[in-house]
Amino acid sequence: MSLKLGRKPETPPTSGHKTPLPTVKKLSSRGDILSCLEPRRAYAVSAFAHLDPGFPEIAKWHVANQGERFALCLVARGLFPTYMLTMGDSSILEFLLGSVGLPGRAFITCEPEHLDTIKSFYEFEWHLLMKRMVVTRDTFTSANEKAMRLKPSHVGEVNRLYALEHSGNFTSAQLRRGVFYGVWQDERLVAVAGTHLIASTYNIAYVGNVMTHPAHRNHGLATICVSSVTSKLLEQCDEVVLNVESYNLPAVRTYTGLGYADHCQIIEGVGHRKSFVGAIINSVCRKLGLIPKYEGRMEPDG
Repeated sequence: MSLKLGRKPETPPTSGHKTPLPTVKKLSSRGDILSCLEPRRAYAVSAFAHLDPGFPEIAKWHVANQGERFALCLVARGLFPTYMLTMGDSSILEFLLGSVGLPGRAFITCEPEHLDTIKSFYEFEWHLLMKRMVVTRDTFTSANEKAMRLKPSHVGEVNRLYALEHSGNFTSAQLRRGVFYGVWQDERLVAVAGTHLIASTYNIAYVGNVMTHPAHRNHGLATICVSSVTSKLLEQCDEVVLNVESYNLPAVRTYTGLGYADHCQIIEGVGHRKSFVGAIINSVCRKLGLIPKYEGRMEPDG
């Protein structure tokens, strides 16, 4: 027996002129998917990685069209929690989400105007309004000092630093596949910046995992690390993006000084389905300790 979860979209009036319902389909052609993503490259950066055949998650691309308007939903399973990204027209998105299979729990990226729609289907455990910034080779301004490229053998030091305020669970494979730079003092790693993903096939990369030891903040170390990561990424990608909380003024000044510019606002958060099944999944995850307390993003403090 199958369960249809989520709120059923409202049915248009039966009398008078009837607007055709959106047409929902699953995209499998890379060309069709790119035609949706390319106009919003910086916003959809995470989606590009899921087009890579080597990416470990299984991605499903759903789109709903109504005339010239559309909405897209990416559901990428395989890691915990499942990743979900939405883009497009909010009213069509509601119809789309009510027509496809959604994960019980997901890390969600959406546009701010999608938040109310998604809240019809998901109870957020936390969510943040983030500023997405982008830099290109033409706008990038490198810091005067350089950080050191981190190797897979440095994973212990990386996790030691992250564990001061966040979960330190990086693997040596992540350091090998990504681009991570750090600053050392007295043979200890005191600042680091890295990548969330690199989609070199599509000429875009995503900087993240920025952290400075509390005792070494306000000395420009994060600026040096982010600059070094960005410089390396721009050797192989045309655009590099990152997220920052708007109220984190030191981080905003750091990124602006490196040539990053505001692109758009996004919502990121973790939510579980508003359903009996979703409630069970969420309860089990909490009992197993799989829902960490949110303690803020790893962003530069100078």
